[in-house]
Amino acid sequence: MIGRRTLLLGALSAGLLSGCARIGAPGLSLAGEGAIVTGKTLAKVNALRREAGKPVLVADRALGRSALDHARYMARKGRMSHDHFARRMRRHGVSLPAAENVAEGWNDVDSMFRSFEVSPKHRANMLGDFRRMGVAVARDRNGRAYWVMQLSG
Repeated sequence: MIGRRTLLLGALSAGLLSGCARIGAPGLSLAGEGAIVTGKTLAKVNALRREAGKPVLVADRALGRSALDHARYMARKGRMSHDHFARRMRRHGVSLPAAENVAEGWNDVDSMFRSFEVSPKHRANMLGDFRRMGVAVARDRNGRAYWVMQLSG
């Protein structure tokens, strides 16, 4: 049976919400060291937001790059993390407050999104008071996928 672990790490002083999800599935098959997959995820998140009466999000290039950098970092480290979240956001020119959901091991965007949708903390991030989103995935040496979804005002 596939196991799942959900974590929430927040930097309350910066007004940040962060989530993590883990599953023991094989990695995503991607060429290269990673990919920005905001477009594939945006429609799903916006459908969820519309159902909740929230305004839709738009894809953001800086958040996509930031998400890809962090997905690559997690793949190199072989673990999920929210290491240096506020610093990473500032480095990419992303304004705070912001939120970050991370996941490990999902095979595709649909599976990653479903894991976030059913997790109260991840869902809260996706329904938060944000306007922009970036999503990326990178693989480790064994092909295990590391996902990062970042949202900001």
